[in-house]
Amino acid sequence: MFRKLMVKFVAPIACLALLTVTANAASPSSLADDTDQYNAYTYSYVAMVFADGIADTIGDDGLEGEVAIMISEFCDDGFFHCFDALVLDDHQLWQDAVDDLKLARMWCDTLIVFVEDSQPSSVSGQISSLMWYLDIAIDGAEASVPISKSVKIGFPKKWGKR
Repeated sequence: MFRKLMVKFVAPIACLALLTVTANAASPSSLADDTDQYNAYTYSYVAMVFADGIADTIGDDGLEGEVAIMISEFCDDGFFHCFDALVLDDHQLWQDAVDDLKLARMWCDTLIVFVEDSQPSSVSGQISSLMWYLDIAIDGAEASVPISKSVKIGFPKKWGKR
């Protein structure tokens, strides 16, 4: 009897409640205020996936492997800063994302020199693609950084009496 009651009434209500909550939950990309935030979030994710793949491919190859792993970590941090900036609606986190993504991009220049002679050309192509994705993510994140208010220096109305 109890089982029939659960199956007939409680389970459908629980499923409907779960569907309602899921339908109302917004994905981070839908929280973007503009195209720049959306591009920063999306392309930083793609860059993170590419960087992880490159790190998995050459992660055991000495110095170039260490650089690939470091790039992967910077891309991970950059993506999660973009994610947090969208979800928490904290515009100051965009600058942290810019810093991490720029560091990843800088190390890509180094990595492409390291793998030039030691890895197949497909790895260089993947690194070039990663650099392109990072450039787009950096541009979007930089455009999302709020403009800081300039400090106004006030002069006294009277410079003093003589």
